[in-house]
Amino acid sequence: MKACPFRIFLLTIWLPASLLGDWPQWRGPERNGVAKDPAKLPDLLTEEKLPTKLWESDEIPSDHYGGHGSVIIADRKVYLSVVWHRDQPTEKRRIDRSVLSSLGYRASKSLSPEVREKMENDRMNLSRRLRGAALDEWSQNWVDENLDPKTKLALGNWISSRFKQGRAAVPLAIYDRLLEAPKEFASQTQMTEWVNAQGFDPITENKIIAAVPTTVKVADDVILCLDAESGKEVWRFSVEGIPSGRSSSSTPAVAEGKVFAALSTHLYCVDAVSGEKVWQSPLKGKKGPASSPLYHEGKVYLQQAPLSAYDSASGEELWTNKDVASTNSSPAVCEGIIIANSKNTIVGINAYSGATLWSVAGGGDGTPVVFGDTFVVSSQHEGKNLIAYHLTETTPEELWSLDFLARRYGSTPIIHNGHVYYLGSSRHLCVNLKSGETLWDKESSSAISSPLLADGKLLVFENKGGLASLIKATPLSYEPLGKAKIGALHCTSPAFVGQDLFIRTSKSVVCFRFE
Repeated sequence: MKACPFRIFLLTIWLPASLLGDWPQWRGPERNGVAKDPAKLPDLLTEEKLPTKLWESDEIPSDHYGGHGSVIIADRKVYLSVVWHRDQPTEKRRIDRSVLSSLGYRASKSLSPEVREKMENDRMNLSRRLRGAALDEWSQNWVDENLDPKTKLALGNWISSRFKQGRAAVPLAIYDRLLEAPKEFASQTQMTEWVNAQGFDPITENKIIAAVPTTVKVADDVILCLDAESGKEVWRFSVEGIPSGRSSSSTPAVAEGKVFAALSTHLYCVDAVSGEKVWQSPLKGKKGPASSPLYHEGKVYLQQAPLSAYDSASGEELWTNKDVASTNSSPAVCEGIIIANSKNTIVGINAYSGATLWSVAGGGDGTPVVFGDTFVVSSQHEGKNLIAYHLTETTPEELWSLDFLARRYGSTPIIHNGHVYYLGSSRHLCVNLKSGETLWDKESSSAISSPLLADGKLLVFENKGGLASLIKATPLSYEPLGKAKIGALHCTSPAFVGQDLFIRTSKSVVCFRFE
């Protein structure tokens, strides 16, 4: 196989030159997190030199009501796709996962029956005199003694919180019963009768009944266009959709003067200037995917479990590949090969025919990043949480892999000057691209959000988006350059054009300028 050319060529084969100063898709101009010139970041972030907030848009819902999709920038317009949920009064009642979550439920299949039983017995028999710091210490010791490191990371805090609630915590057996509840009740009376018939204690009965909402979510599929100078709405495309929750977290793409957006029921194409619909194509896989569309040579690729290819002019579905199972990761492209991080593997697909070419170890939510004949991807694969592969004539060869324990493996790395910068999974990590040698590795509060690179500096969210951290992109040492409070939405990633940083918050889109 011919080696995939370096980034500037990769750009010219699928993005117009007019977009060089834009951020027209997920992860930027070349889908690699790198901002194009003349993008400039300051040398330091200090109290005297912080970004200036230029504007904030009107209210836009997020999370369970609008997902975690990121913004893109093209021709001084800001675009965002949102499955826009709202509550509507209803006579019907549902005891669904969101209700269980409000009652403190966490999926705990990784706990053995023996550990579950011991946890419940110890919780019910806690001494009433054990409280405050003494209870914290006791809970931590219990977690350390009874859980393996992986389970401790995933469930340790939840178990400790149950001990702190003591007898007031909802018993695990009740969660199990609620998971088997009818999908829907016709009325409040019917639901109350079912709850009363389960034999729960009165306090738990009241908790459950109070937790069930008297409304139902409905949703519209929305694409927003905002003016990049003011944040004012230029146009809004809106059609009826279906509630799909926060899993609908796709970021749109702009190419050929059109916006491509995956929403709750369809992949939409609208005119970038007017917002008028050009075409729509029904989703074949999961409704409301988090994966972001990839435009390449007149085709749009969407990872919706399966991976599908569409004609960008007509919306005609060209092929579907069912070997790709994930809906959270977004695909990358190199030399006619679509590289998709699937559920348990990384799959290479012929971009023209849709045929599977190869499959290698990987799997997870991270987007593959291609540089030359190498690609790097974060992975939830056991023992291979960051992997580099060399593209060959046949199956890619693994160059190296790193193993680290984390709750999340969804951040996408950046490749710069022969080094890989992975700023996620609660670490800031620099690795030599060829050898896999770790040059620095620091604990951090960066988890899922993917960073950007501009002007030889890395910008990454920390503290669930509350802070933007600036770090020098050098393998020599870990050099933080300061932090600024920005209040970004957890899980989203920034867009950067010139000196302007565009972020999504929990309730809006905000633009900051670095002077």
